[in-house]
Amino acid sequence: MNKLPEVPGLETARVLVVDDNRVNRHLLQALLERGGVTRIEMAEDGNDALARLDTFRPDLILLDLMMPNLDGFEMCRRLRALPTWKDLPVLVQSSLNRAEDRAKAFAAGATDYVTKPINAVELLARVRIHLQNRALLHDLQCFRERTESELSLARKMQERLMPSPERLAEVEAAAGVGIAAHFAPSSELGGDFWDLRHNAGERGQGQGQGRTMLYMVDFSGHGVGAALNTFRLHAICQQMDMSGLTPGALLSTVNRRLCALLPNGQFATMLAGVVEPAENRFVYASAGSTRPMVWAPGDAEPLLGDSAGLPLGLLASAEYEERSLPLPPGGRLFLYSDGAIEIPVGNDVLDEPGLAALVAERMGETDGDRFLDGLLDRLRAIGPIDDDLTALLLTRKG
Repeated sequence: MNKLPEVPGLETARVLVVDDNRVNRHLLQALLERGGVTRIEMAEDGNDALARLDTFRPDLILLDLMMPNLDGFEMCRRLRALPTWKDLPVLVQSSLNRAEDRAKAFAAGATDYVTKPINAVELLARVRIHLQNRALLHDLQCFRERTESELSLARKMQERLMPSPERLAEVEAAAGVGIAAHFAPSSELGGDFWDLRHNAGERGQGQGQGRTMLYMVDFSGHGVGAALNTFRLHAICQQMDMSGLTPGALLSTVNRRLCALLPNGQFATMLAGVVEPAENRFVYASAGSTRPMVWAPGDAEPLLGDSAGLPLGLLASAEYEERSLPLPPGGRLFLYSDGAIEIPVGNDVLDEPGLAALVAERMGETDGDRFLDGLLDRLRAIGPIDDDLTALLLTRKG
């Protein structure tokens, strides 16, 4: 008999041979060993094979169909009902060669089918293919699990860039402003980012005094690339002393630094603003951000601000105009990324006036978190949110 071709990598594979005929079992064992498979276990019927799964943990099953007690068809069905073994390759070797028998075997969960008498070269070729495919699938599953774990860690790190509930509570106590926030990337990671600074010494001490700087950023793109830019921006902002910066000066400074860091074609929109309690206003500058909304107790609808301005990262010499909106005690400021206004509505998108109408429906809700939850439910009911979505509701305490 001619020597069979060597099958690389089969020496570590585990193959379970299931056949009620002892002679057939030993013939298959000898064939597999000559092809390089050394880890072989044999079962006499389907029940015997199922009982050996958890101890032997095969990489492939060579299965006969016509057996007493539990035949190959029923064994396949039971095997596929077990989550651990739903992807295990099952190579049927049977004397049944009618098309109906093959169809029945595949319907039961068989992966492949060869008819007896067995051609040794063909059988080993198919064994090799299925074992290699299983090895590739295992590698892909390991890679996916590792990637998901790393992305989960990265997302937690990204979430920690933004103010914690404890920090927000401290700012509320010191500055008299409460902030409810929502952050949801469109994938595991996103390009949205926001933060705030409070300096109590610039305008005296006590609740409602001082200077609170708030900024929100939305980088172009999604996923890992956009998320890396949020880490870049966080590092830039952490190194900056913002206590004396106006919103326009902050945007100009950040823009110059981002222009030197961002790859060509990448940019960010940003809104930076200061709550000025003595003047009862919100002073802000925009780098192509969405339009901020404000309203006071008793208002029927929000007032939309202007958001004109060149996005960051495009022109290092760009300057940013400062504007203001009224923000009296009890007043509210709503900021959001463009994921909230790009929801498809017919042949168009929701846009800012459409979002303002939804905001108007909930302006009577006094709890900030409930306000955001209800608004987000309305947005999801309109259509899919395919972009990163950040939403902030700032409330000046009366």
